[in-house]
Amino acid sequence: MQASDVITLVLGGVRSGKSEVAERLAGPGPGTYLATGLVAPDDDDFAERVARHRARRPPAWATVEEPRAVPEVLARLHGPVLLDALGTWVANDLRPDIDGLVDALVSRRGDTVVVSEEVGLGVHPVSEVGRLFADVLGQANRRIADVADRCLLVVAGRVIELPAGAGCPSGGDGPVPPGPRDDERRPGSEGPGDAVPAGASAGVSMETFGPAVGGLRQAVGFLTPLGGPAAPGPAALAWFPVVGVLLGLVLGGIWWATEDRLGPLAAAALVVGADLALTGALHFDGLLDSADGLLPHLPVERRLAVMADPNVGAFAVAAGGSALLLRTAALAALGAARPLLLAALWSLARTAMAITALSGRYARSHGLASSFLPDRGASAAQRAGPRPSVFVPAVAGAVLAVGLAAADELRCLIAVLAAGLGAAGVAALARRRIGGFTGDTLGAAGVVAETAGLLVAAAVLR
Repeated sequence: MQASDVITLVLGGVRSGKSEVAERLAGPGPGTYLATGLVAPDDDDFAERVARHRARRPPAWATVEEPRAVPEVLARLHGPVLLDALGTWVANDLRPDIDGLVDALVSRRGDTVVVSEEVGLGVHPVSEVGRLFADVLGQANRRIADVADRCLLVVAGRVIELPAGAGCPSGGDGPVPPGPRDDERRPGSEGPGDAVPAGASAGVSMETFGPAVGGLRQAVGFLTPLGGPAAPGPAALAWFPVVGVLLGLVLGGIWWATEDRLGPLAAAALVVGADLALTGALHFDGLLDSADGLLPHLPVERRLAVMADPNVGAFAVAAGGSALLLRTAALAALGAARPLLLAALWSLARTAMAITALSGRYARSHGLASSFLPDRGASAAQRAGPRPSVFVPAVAGAVLAVGLAAADELRCLIAVLAAGLGAAGVAALARRRIGGFTGDTLGAAGVVAETAGLLVAAAVLR
């Protein structure tokens, strides 16, 4: 961990003011708010609590909701992160990957503030599930405290700095002073003394980013597990076509190297598996979520809730299984390896993602894909119109896809056209069903584009 990368653990009971304290420590941003709780369609009370949190959050902070795979998502984010909260993460999965979370915290670049419930101060649970929850969360709190640079306990809006011990190797910059006067409170705070004044957070301030992260690194870090964690931003979208080319060439190289030894079917299956590995199954996961949310007959709110649910339904199984079979069959039918064709199709797929993200309407009020919007603090209506920067990835993607396809064989241009139509079809379905795009529909559009291109290529090139 870099010397400037600080981990802060903020503990407290229910309604103690711990989230407000953490938000004050995190600063005005920019950064990422990693939320572990999801709002069920019929849970009005929790929805109201989440709405209050969003209202007081600075607009420069992007919000990412992830109920289970918190270590994986945290490792991908670069820069300041506020993780709120461990309690809901444990409640979502009573066998959480605590080791993975600790590894992500100590290895990532950027300051991290972690919010958690202190279970040791409550009533002893009477149920077996309740006792298991308390045990697991208590273990998680201790593990995070062992690697944290600073531990704070919030009681009734008052902040107590815990002394260094087995955990919390550093006591920070001295005791935390009392909360600010009412006229000094940040708008949205619920009571005096529930937030730490700016001077108290000098040791853990996350207002300053590390070295600037370029768009290429952001694109590689987001679209693949390679290149180190990096939070996505608008600059990354211009590099999506280039990352697509690189992925396609790597997969084409694997195809070329294995087709003679393994035969066309086994080589094709290996390429499909390698694609899942090189993309972290990110786009495939989007296809599964989009199938469950877009295909059945549901109201818009329910569609978005289903797409945010980590569980997999029948539509996802059917769509995912079909995609894997069709991609494998198409590659096997092509026979000889065609790295340039794969580079063209994979570039076109990510070009379509970038164009949709920059020209479409974001269907949620928050989420991972909102990080790509250059005006994250604007209203949904303000974000709905096209943006001039859409032409950068559009032109780059068109030149790369058409040039690579033509260099392989002119008939490959038909496959590129089919890939574009496939991506456009998914985007149109998303607009009709949920009023815009989400991160899941972007991933689905990419998978559909690649699959459609491969099938048409197999038909015209054999």
